[in-house]
Amino acid sequence: MEKLNTTLKLSIFEGMFFNAFFVATQTFIIISIALYFDANPFQISIVSSFPVFSQMFQIFTPFWYNLFKGRKNSLIVVAIIGRGALVLLPFAVLFDLKNSWIFVSIMIVYSLFGTFISNIWTSAMRELVPFEKRGKYFGLRNVFASAVGILATFLYAQFLDFSNKKMGILLVSSLAAVFSVITIILFIFHKIPEVTERVPKISLKKPFYDEKFQTFLIFVGIWTFAIELTRPYFSYFQLAILGVNTRFLGNISVVSGLITLGLYPFYGKLSDKYGNKNILMIGISLATIAPLLYFVMTDYNFRSLILLDGIFSAFAWSAINLTFFNLLLETVSEPAENYIGAYALVSGITAIIASNIGGFFGNILKNKTFHILGDRYHGIQFLILAGFLLRIYALLHLTSVEAYEKPIRYKSWLLSNPSLFKRREVHLPIYLKILKPRRRKMEGKNVNRN
Repeated sequence: MEKLNTTLKLSIFEGMFFNAFFVATQTFIIISIALYFDANPFQISIVSSFPVFSQMFQIFTPFWYNLFKGRKNSLIVVAIIGRGALVLLPFAVLFDLKNSWIFVSIMIVYSLFGTFISNIWTSAMRELVPFEKRGKYFGLRNVFASAVGILATFLYAQFLDFSNKKMGILLVSSLAAVFSVITIILFIFHKIPEVTERVPKISLKKPFYDEKFQTFLIFVGIWTFAIELTRPYFSYFQLAILGVNTRFLGNISVVSGLITLGLYPFYGKLSDKYGNKNILMIGISLATIAPLLYFVMTDYNFRSLILLDGIFSAFAWSAINLTFFNLLLETVSEPAENYIGAYALVSGITAIIASNIGGFFGNILKNKTFHILGDRYHGIQFLILAGFLLRIYALLHLTSVEAYEKPIRYKSWLLSNPSLFKRREVHLPIYLKILKPRRRKMEGKNVNRN
């Protein structure tokens, strides 16, 4: 890659520090902090799903442009409010303000303004990085950010394992706050191009009447509901019910992260050749394994099952993260902003509904146990099982989404006897061209369906 200008170099460092604090808002780390603040399952569910819910507010980004007279000023202000909110967290720990709603409020402000930061930053980087260089540049940026995220996760896990819980939580929240402030400072030195053309008005009528896009939105709704219904309860089950050691969870996260780093280029090559939809189906299929593992998890087999979950999740979510948004871009028509707005609206509404339902049942089931054929199951495990069924349902609906597909056929001699196996096409997607992928031409091509 050619020599990068100052802003692009700073963006790499910003990505590294962003990931350093972002991992503290995910999985077992944020659940540990939530439990320290005595948050109940309903509150945890709201906090976990609010980042998805807040996406629907991206359509109001032009409001900040008008209010603060430009893109860079808007970016700085929303970053100070959103990421700056995390600075309040260590003070709440330090002064023993263990009120769950203080924790919830801080995380809601962070999530809400985070969606504006993402929207403004994305539109700016689209102009700063030429299309033909985006793959290399963002690949480099993501490698550094991911490596730092793995290291930070490991470090946070060590702190959370302290016998003095307050000190451990204080160290984690303080580091996250420091890293978030550093990203704000780095934004100040970015040279952000200003908006040179009128921001189009968002109209949702066309995308909701587009039959092809309707099919995709139905899938999005079901998938989002399946994920957000149970998102926090895997870590909640680990920590609050099984009492799993956070150091162990941190080690598993490191293993999963390292596998993911290796899988992105592998899936990228496959997706270039076989299509986003196919790789996404593989990813979702693998993602259905996790709820089953947790349904049969007990206090005597959790170590091996959590390790398996870490491995399967790496394979599943690297595929999903690589292809999901690109599949969205394959299904949209112009103006694309309207379609992306409709997608954000459906995702946001579904996420908040799912989190409320999940939180309601989580509060009911958190102290319940059931016995089946003499085996003991915790109530939360049945909520997780419901997530498994919904993931399967979402996978079935994905087969109806129209997108570029190229089937893979197994051609080796091993297990090729037709009397033993009926040949089945395995649909494995286009590599995620960061920010603005080139749309494939669909005309003249047969679209295969799973």
